[in-house]
Amino acid sequence: MIKNTPLQLDINKLINILHFKNIFLLFLLLGGCSDKKDEIIEEVKNQVSKLVPLGYSKFIFDQYEPLANKPIDVHTYLPDTTDIQLPVLFVIHGNARNAKDYCFAFVESAQKYNFLVICPEFDVLQFPTSQEFQLGGLFKDDQLADSTKWAFNYIEEIFSYLKKENVITNTSYGIYGHSAGSQFTHRLALFTKSNNASIFIAANAGWYTTVDFTEAFPYGLKNAPINEKQLIEKFKYPMTIILGENDTDPNDSSLRKTEQAMRQGIHRFDRGNYFFDMAKERADQLGVTFNWKIETVPNVGHSNTKIAPVAAQIFISSLNN
Repeated sequence: MIKNTPLQLDINKLINILHFKNIFLLFLLLGGCSDKKDEIIEEVKNQVSKLVPLGYSKFIFDQYEPLANKPIDVHTYLPDTTDIQLPVLFVIHGNARNAKDYCFAFVESAQKYNFLVICPEFDVLQFPTSQEFQLGGLFKDDQLADSTKWAFNYIEEIFSYLKKENVITNTSYGIYGHSAGSQFTHRLALFTKSNNASIFIAANAGWYTTVDFTEAFPYGLKNAPINEKQLIEKFKYPMTIILGENDTDPNDSSLRKTEQAMRQGIHRFDRGNYFFDMAKERADQLGVTFNWKIETVPNVGHSNTKIAPVAAQIFISSLNN
């Protein structure tokens, strides 16, 4: 049996801690002189981001001036890699504001497909109602708000911040939201110019802002900051609606039951199909490109945990198309 030397034991321990995969550097570690050991170890450490370290972590984001008075926690999960070119998926939590739980729901998929998970937290103190969170702060006191202060802006700004801090080098990201986060996600697609978003994935929303210009906002586009020409551009976006086929409880206590919401269907599965079908019909009427898709998941109800692996697969597949 060949025994490990003390230097080899130290190196093995370092590899286990940092999960470092650079074969060339590993060769240097194993074959280099002992007086270079500290220098090489420091080089390894420097390749692990302090802002987004390996595994689960969290940082405070307050770098966007118009919303500097509303700093938010950003939960992250970086799989076993030092690749700063890996894909980035933003994950938007539901109304329970449990961003950490949503982040953990994507750990297995992030490890499998090798992507970075970014989970902003819209806490109930700063974003207490659907007006501030699900509707992105588009309106305040029934007046269209300053667009620089919309909550939707956090996504692009966090992405830019991660690039600035050399956490990533990507030019695009995906965004996924479930339940209330799905509401946030599909409205972000409708009302903002998300230049860096490569795909929008909206799962199991309780109700939608439909593409109906005769229905008043927030249930439709009447009086909303969008016109038909802009809507045509939105139809070109790569957006996927995911619906659990068992998300069919009309008596769910968290399901909105206003007259306008009920026109969309009696439960989430119906409402998701209603939203998608109306959009497709409108695009067909206009004779324009329609890149939205719909995916239904059998034997799954209102569960982010069970939808997450499906969303991750859709996200990764979209990168290869």
